[in-house]
Amino acid sequence: MKQLFSIAFFFLFSLSWAQVKSPEEYLGHQVGAKITPHWKLLEYYKYVASQVPDKIKFEQYGTSVEGRPLYAFFISSEKNIARLEEIRLNNLRLAKLTEGDPTLSDMPAIVWMSNNVHGNETSSAEASMMTLYQLVNPNNAKTKAALANTLIVIDPCLNPDGTERYNNWQNGVLGTQFYPDLYAREHQEPWPGGRINHYYFDLNRDWAWQTQVESEQRLALYNKWLPHIHVDFHEQGVNSPYYFPPAAEPFHEVITPWQREFQGTIGKHNAQYFDQQGWLYFTKERFDLFYPSYGDTYPIYSGAIGMTYEKAGNGSAGLGIYTSDKDTLTLVDRALQHHASGLNVVEVVSGHADKVVAEFKKFHTDAVEGRLSSYHSYILKYEPKHELKIRALLQLLDKNKIQYYSASGAVKGLDYFSKRNESYTIKNRDVVIPGNQSKAALVRVLFEPEAKLTDSVTYDITAWSLPYVYGVPALASTGKVAKSADYKLPTVSNTVIDGFGYAFKWNGFASAQLLAALLKEKVSVKTSEIAFKLNGEEFPSGSVILMAGANKNIDFKKIVKQQADKFAVTLHPINSGIVDGAKDLGSSDVKSVKAPKVMMLAGEEQRALNVGEVWHYFDRQLEYPIVLVNPKNISRVKWDEIDVFIMPTGNYSFLKEKAQSEAFANWIRGGGKVIAIGNAVNQVSSQGWSNIKAVKQDSVAKAKESPLRAYADRERDALKEYTAGAIYKVDFDKTHPLFFGTDNYFTLKESANLFQYFTDNKGWNVGYIKENSLMSGFVGQNLSKQMKNGLVFGTESVGAGTVIYLVDNVLFRNFWESGKLLMANAVFLVN
Repeated sequence: MKQLFSIAFFFLFSLSWAQVKSPEEYLGHQVGAKITPHWKLLEYYKYVASQVPDKIKFEQYGTSVEGRPLYAFFISSEKNIARLEEIRLNNLRLAKLTEGDPTLSDMPAIVWMSNNVHGNETSSAEASMMTLYQLVNPNNAKTKAALANTLIVIDPCLNPDGTERYNNWQNGVLGTQFYPDLYAREHQEPWPGGRINHYYFDLNRDWAWQTQVESEQRLALYNKWLPHIHVDFHEQGVNSPYYFPPAAEPFHEVITPWQREFQGTIGKHNAQYFDQQGWLYFTKERFDLFYPSYGDTYPIYSGAIGMTYEKAGNGSAGLGIYTSDKDTLTLVDRALQHHASGLNVVEVVSGHADKVVAEFKKFHTDAVEGRLSSYHSYILKYEPKHELKIRALLQLLDKNKIQYYSASGAVKGLDYFSKRNESYTIKNRDVVIPGNQSKAALVRVLFEPEAKLTDSVTYDITAWSLPYVYGVPALASTGKVAKSADYKLPTVSNTVIDGFGYAFKWNGFASAQLLAALLKEKVSVKTSEIAFKLNGEEFPSGSVILMAGANKNIDFKKIVKQQADKFAVTLHPINSGIVDGAKDLGSSDVKSVKAPKVMMLAGEEQRALNVGEVWHYFDRQLEYPIVLVNPKNISRVKWDEIDVFIMPTGNYSFLKEKAQSEAFANWIRGGGKVIAIGNAVNQVSSQGWSNIKAVKQDSVAKAKESPLRAYADRERDALKEYTAGAIYKVDFDKTHPLFFGTDNYFTLKESANLFQYFTDNKGWNVGYIKENSLMSGFVGQNLSKQMKNGLVFGTESVGAGTVIYLVDNVLFRNFWESGKLLMANAVFLVN
């Protein structure tokens, strides 16, 4: 291995050469002495690129929600920069994603560095400027040599909106010097904090799901390149020193021996340098490699060596803060350590570049030959009523460059919903996702009915299998199914004619999106609480009816066609108000749907992530307006103007204040609708008018445990009462509007929260968990005994109003597709 970079000298002072200014010279201060605004960060990058255009190219790959540019910078030798596109295409051939014979000779190892995915973890963006400078510094012989066989890609800031929220606050409260006491205002970041993006999403949990525009744009570029190494820079609590790989267990079993080994190689190399500097660190703890949507795991499942690096810091650290032992942790120090790690990665990868490239090729060869698969085929069972869900799932596969196709023939496999092996004949429009493809590892992780945990101490949810998330019947087969044709559902282009009206089926979230769009366009809408038949077509409960006669004052046909085509929803003409085999369209079971005014609290006391899920759902997915109110202004709300009040997980202190809680209760009794989610259900249950009660956990018999316990086992003992997130089957009342359009529902349980069944007609027990309902994921042995015979979804009437209880989060990270329809039902149909 090559000698370690001699980088200590430029930690203390900066060398510059005539052509390019160092970050210190350009900024006018030491890196980390001030927080660099996002615009100035990019300005420095572009400045350096303009000075050495033969070594740097850059590309704007997107724009954040608030309009800030997203860039990637490509740094390498003059020779490599001159043939960037050739390198990219050859790499895709190595990955078996494009035709042609790849070459290993003269192929650089591709290293991708991601910074500031969490906007208040400022050190990585600061460090990246020093790293950029040293990569092109002609006086640095080590980096010059390394760039001959490596291509470095740097994304300076993945989350510019969160970054600027934090930076603007910090720079607005700082004076000429910082104060390291934790109680100083510069260490008390205001709500919602800079960690998250515009919609309060954690972008580091969104890599696979790509619900956020920043993620979707970034992953489009990432999958065009597929780097061999991905470094994701972060910060952790101020009293944790530094974390770098190798990662902690659990590792998903699809992770290859080489990916494990080279993480260790990189970690040992970094440890040598940190030891020389006397810097503390830890490895193999806390940060595991299981959940597929992180900045380390998603690259790993795509063939790279994905790694997380964490330095002490985060939103409370500011420019400098006291740690628990009264050392002062400064941004200068934080940036230096990330900078050192970045250069160390470049050095060690350069020293193993040929092996890195060869192993990347081997990973994808193994992938397409089926050696990374546990199941060789996943079949989505098509039925017309599931088409909208399948369309949504295929959009996710397309974003992740996962291949699928049509096929025919008989297979044997595991049915997801029954958990039984069965024989099945593949039908027209069934979707086959092959396990033998370039993205085989990612396919396996996303589709496996149940992934195996090598260690139950994990950092995130333990179950996310897509057939459960989307509610699509599916089969996992160990047999290979040959492709017969490309898969393509027909484009929906509705024909509209003069007549009585139209109906569309209520069988997926796209139906709800269409309803929301029509309500915004002032279209008069009705929905049927009972199933009916028109012209031989079956329409499930909840299906929507659009009467031409009730919409004479608008351009009815144009609006209806335009919106239905947009959401790929088929319109069925109605020729008469007489319905086959059911009540006619004038029945009292056919009800008008009004456009409700929806409100939610957003501010201090609320959990920003959960507020963000609801906000983004309405604003970007349902595309329906929602009013956000600061909690301190709740006394100013004109309740008579509000129809629906959504309460995601958070703290609702107004429920403890007599005047406000009475005004709230009176609004409900007068016809208001409340949708309580997560811990908001517990808080609402404390109100005198609520009849929902939590299951008494002590009602479950527990074996008496010995009082003699080992201190070292305390973490594992706690897991007996814990789940990070597991999937349970929900039994439900299909006749209740809350579950209209749903055939199967699987909920993500993140806690022990279950509620007693309503009795004496005090409410509706709509969705509940019975015995043996666990489908996938880890649940502690004691908790698993309690997770049965409890309510997770219910409703009750309070005067003329309705309270809807969603004990589990149906909008989890906005990728839980089947929950989106449930929320729309709650907003529009439950009354």
